[in-house]
Amino acid sequence: MNSIRLVTLLLQACVLLVGLICPQLVAARTLVEAGGATVWKYLDDGVEPKAAWRQPDYDDSKWKSGPAPLGFGESRLATQVNPGTGAKQRTPTFWFRREFDAPQLKAGESLALLLCVDDGAVVWLNGKELGRVNMPQGPVRAGTLAAETIGNNDEGFYARLHAPAKALRPGAKNVLAVEVHQASATSSDLFFDLALKVLPATSGGAEASAAAMETISLFNKRHYLGPGVTIPDGYIDGGRRMKVDASGHAASGREILTVDRSRDAELAADLSFARSKELRALPELERIQKIAARIDQETTPPGGLHWVGKTTTQLEDEFTNKPVLIGDWVDQCQAGVCRHRALLFKILADEAGLRAALVRGNYARKGPPGIAHAWNEVQLDNGQRVLVDVMHHGGKPVFPPLNDPGVIQHYLKVDGTPWYSAQSK
Repeated sequence: MNSIRLVTLLLQACVLLVGLICPQLVAARTLVEAGGATVWKYLDDGVEPKAAWRQPDYDDSKWKSGPAPLGFGESRLATQVNPGTGAKQRTPTFWFRREFDAPQLKAGESLALLLCVDDGAVVWLNGKELGRVNMPQGPVRAGTLAAETIGNNDEGFYARLHAPAKALRPGAKNVLAVEVHQASATSSDLFFDLALKVLPATSGGAEASAAAMETISLFNKRHYLGPGVTIPDGYIDGGRRMKVDASGHAASGREILTVDRSRDAELAADLSFARSKELRALPELERIQKIAARIDQETTPPGGLHWVGKTTTQLEDEFTNKPVLIGDWVDQCQAGVCRHRALLFKILADEAGLRAALVRGNYARKGPPGIAHAWNEVQLDNGQRVLVDVMHHGGKPVFPPLNDPGVIQHYLKVDGTPWYSAQSK
């Protein structure tokens, strides 16, 4: 056997061995990105195109184009579209198209569409309607108005629509066609942004690995995982009311976050960041701030922190009592409350060489018993412990010592009694 043939066989064996040891990462894929990564073709002259504009083979070469978000009279816009002839008679309808390639989806996968619009929209994929937001039923024309005006307090929410895998054309050109309507011809603003994601298949219930059972039991009993405890693969978290039987089967009225580094591509990217030489070379407080800022960015919706609760609830309802990889949650939801943020911080901080703890209790704004909350602690090299709250402080460098009066006042145990005291270090 010649040397080249021998090397080839050895390489093939190594690839096979790696595949057996490290299963391929499975990502929650995004087919169309929200925001400036995606350029849309659009029509803003108010002249209704022929019905074929919704089809993949329609010629839109004469349409304008620009990155998302698109609109007028709003902040966060990358492309300003023409609002019309004047403040008293604006164009009520705008048309958008986006071509993209689509892979063959795996069994059980489907499509999830995140749509942010002011005021209303109808969405088609390859000529078939996927759904509508804030629009009346029945045929829509250029003069059709949205059902309601979207007020300032309701702007920025990304509604979630679903579609079956068969709506795609694998290996062929696919087209999203979106018709955006104003609630009145005198509307002062317009906003449009969209993401199309592959929704991972979920089969069966959540089940903790044998290696994770001790850690789960410890957290459920003490509501605290200290710096010496690493979150193992197979760890699950369905909230403080989650029930886990002796065999590891879990039940919860919420989604059940699952940690699996071998299958979670989004988590793998975060872990790579946490392990980087650049991060680990920073002083402790800077490392804490960098990790907190990254998590805050990943778990704050594009519309802002105002929408974290509603966006999270939207996906919680969809995944009730179902397992979901923590990275898939972040990718699909683009939002996370204290439970998601604190668990992710613990995982990343451990990888970054920090001595981090995961804590579950209550947060009291005005007094006991407070509301359910989760946060972190980090023990510094000088022995002092500081509190890290990625939910309330985001990526800001706010890490008070545990004996800080504000910490003592606001951070309580699950029974409503103080978690910390003036003697806490």
